[in-house]
Amino acid sequence: LTSIDQSTDTCVENFATLNSVNVPTSNAPTFSEGNLRTVTMAVDPGYFGGTSTIGFSSGKWYAEFKCVTNSGGGDNHAFGITFDPAEKARQGTSFSAQISDSFIYLVNGKQYSSATGTGGAAYGDTFASGDTIGVAVDLDNSKLYFSKNGTFQNSGDPTSGATGTGAISITASETYFFYITDGGGSTITADCNFGSPPHAISSGNSDANGHGNFEYAVPSGYYALNTSNLNTYG
Repeated sequence: LTSIDQSTDTCVENFATLNSVNVPTSNAPTFSEGNLRTVTMAVDPGYFGGTSTIGFSSGKWYAEFKCVTNSGGGDNHAFGITFDPAEKARQGTSFSAQISDSFIYLVNGKQYSSATGTGGAAYGDTFASGDTIGVAVDLDNSKLYFSKNGTFQNSGDPTSGATGTGAISITASETYFFYITDGGGSTITADCNFGSPPHAISSGNSDANGHGNFEYAVPSGYYALNTSNLNTYG
C-alpha cells in the first residue's frame, strides 16, 4: 500500500490550512498535501499563492514556510501576512496589488508593504529554494518578525514586546491571515506549516502548549495557529 498523508487535527485542535475558496477566479494556484502546498501560476494573476483559513486579531502566532521549487525565472518566493485576503485574491495581477494591505519578506532580502512600495526596504538575508522562513506575528504590540532557517533577521527578537527589537511595524487593530505570493516571472512551490506540516520535519518543535510540529523553535509566547490556541490566546 502507498503511504497516506495524515493530519494531526482533532475535534478541538484544527490547524489552519490554505483557503481553497479564496483564490482568483482564473489561473488560481493549485493546492495539494491537504491544502498545505501551493503552486503559483506563471500567468496573470500568477502572483497570488494563498492565505490561511484562520485569521487572528490579537495574540502572538508562528508559522513556517518552506521554499520547495521554482521555475521560469528567478527564485521569487515571498511570505508574510495580509489583512485583506479577498482583495489579494481578486487583484492577483500585479506585485503592487499583492503588497497592499500586506507585509511580506521576499527572496531578495527586502520587506515590502504599502509603505515601502514596490522598491521595498532593506531587511535581511536573501533566501532561496530549500530554505525555511519563519513568521512570528505579535498583534499585542503590532510587530512582525521573519526568520531564515531559525535565525531571526534584522537582529529581531520576537520576545522584545513593545520594544520591537528588529521588528517590522504593522497596522494595528486588523485581522491578519498568513499569506504567500511570488515576485512574478516564475512559478513557485511552497509548503505551509501552521503546526501540521506537509513534509518531514528533521527536528520537531512544538509551542508552549505542546501544539504543532515545527522545524525550528517556536519563540516563547507564540503559538501554532489552531482553533484550541485561538480560543485561548486569540
